[in-house]
Amino acid sequence: MSTRLLPRFKADLGELSRIREYVTKTAMGLGVVPTALDDLRVAVDEAVTNVVVHGYGGPGEITLELSAESGDLIVRLCDKAPAFDAANEAPDELNPDDSRTTPGGFGLYLMKQAMDDIAHRPLHPGNELTMIKRNVVDAG
Repeated sequence: MSTRLLPRFKADLGELSRIREYVTKTAMGLGVVPTALDDLRVAVDEAVTNVVVHGYGGPGEITLELSAESGDLIVRLCDKAPAFDAANEAPDELNPDDSRTTPGGFGLYLMKQAMDDIAHRPLHPGNELTMIKRNVVDAG
């Protein structure tokens, strides 16, 4: 039986640039079309930020896996933070009349807009967030 090692990152906002670099290089290596890279980076940035700020609230670790299947890009982000199903909390649209007194709160919306499918699975302990961007992997 073989064990596959996934890239691990510290759950720290200071790691975002390193994570972006990994995501960009890996996606390009999988054949993701360049026009999909910005959406991909936005979604991963927001997902990681949510894990760091709302999940751990302190030290932790994130694993991140990108794969391609039938022209689709699949991103899996796993953590060991307390279980939280962020995918079901994302609003479908923003209401411009909402009065906001604190910054933030748009990450889930941005993830949902950037990706085609988002699903959450609780782990024991932790969370697995799967995001799919359809028809963005060039077969040629």
